[in-house]
Amino acid sequence: MPELTEQGLKRQIKENTFSTLYLIYGDEPYLKSFYAGRICERAVDSAMRDFNFHRFEGKSVDFDVVSEAVEAFPMMSARTCVLLKDVPVDTLLQGDRDKLMQILSDIPPTCTVVLWMDTVDVQPKKSAKWRAFLKDISPYAELVALDKRGSADIVKLVRSGAQKRGCEISPPTANYFISLVGSDLTKVLQELEKLCAFKGAGEITQQDVDAVAVRTVEAVVFDITKAMFAGDAARALTILSQLFRQKSEPVMILGALIACYVDIYRVKVFTLSGGRPEDAAKTFNYKGKEFRLRNAARDGRNLSLSDARRCLDILYRCDSDLKGSGMDPKLLLERCITELMLVQHSVRT
Repeated sequence: MPELTEQGLKRQIKENTFSTLYLIYGDEPYLKSFYAGRICERAVDSAMRDFNFHRFEGKSVDFDVVSEAVEAFPMMSARTCVLLKDVPVDTLLQGDRDKLMQILSDIPPTCTVVLWMDTVDVQPKKSAKWRAFLKDISPYAELVALDKRGSADIVKLVRSGAQKRGCEISPPTANYFISLVGSDLTKVLQELEKLCAFKGAGEITQQDVDAVAVRTVEAVVFDITKAMFAGDAARALTILSQLFRQKSEPVMILGALIACYVDIYRVKVFTLSGGRPEDAAKTFNYKGKEFRLRNAARDGRNLSLSDARRCLDILYRCDSDLKGSGMDPKLLLERCITELMLVQHSVRT
């Protein structure tokens, strides 16, 4: 099933040569929102936008009203634009699905319809209904899958974004910045804006990043694991206490801790079978988070596969206790960290 690439979509927007139907989907919220907005912005004349642009929320949409909007003739403009956000195609009643297909299969050339799947998850590999829908609309639709970008692409985005704001940032510093703020593009760009405003101009350093960037819980938990693998229990527990003072959710803290050890386990499995950490990135969903596997390979180099399993067992018990025992969450996490360090200490001795 042919898809329109991001570059192809950029070209259409730049040249103002729009198709009659776009399906915008994927797992990168920022890109989906950005391109859906750009199509709607450029497809109609701004002066007559109130008359020629129509927006509908998919979960409460009346397809008869949508049909009227699609069929409406443009008012003092070349075309109209209809935005349908989050139409739950896979759960529509048959009558509504038939109405939707009738609309989409006969869009007049003076109208552009944008199906923007913001929170609705399009999963053709898992859902027969989505596969059927994509097959039905593919003859007359531009299918645009906007998925999360890899680390290299995000580094390029950060560097070009810094240049546009009068600053410079090296690839190592950009990688460090991403490791702290995460790979969600919305947050990356928000934090980059703050960072460049703080710097003003010139080369951004790691010290600048540390001074400004709001670290994710995952990044702070990574500091905990660094302290644990270094044998510094006092620092690990101090950072945990800081997270609790900041009102971080215990379940999120534990979830990030589990993710670190799952990364280690996956890297162990691949390297012991003759592979590389990068191979795990291809098998599992690490797009934009490849640095986690590099960190896991470094931190877990002295752990055996069986020790990694023991660590996961400890984390599993903590998760069960956290959700069902009624005990103090901070005490449970402190005990968990202590038990994990005992496993790591036994490896060294």
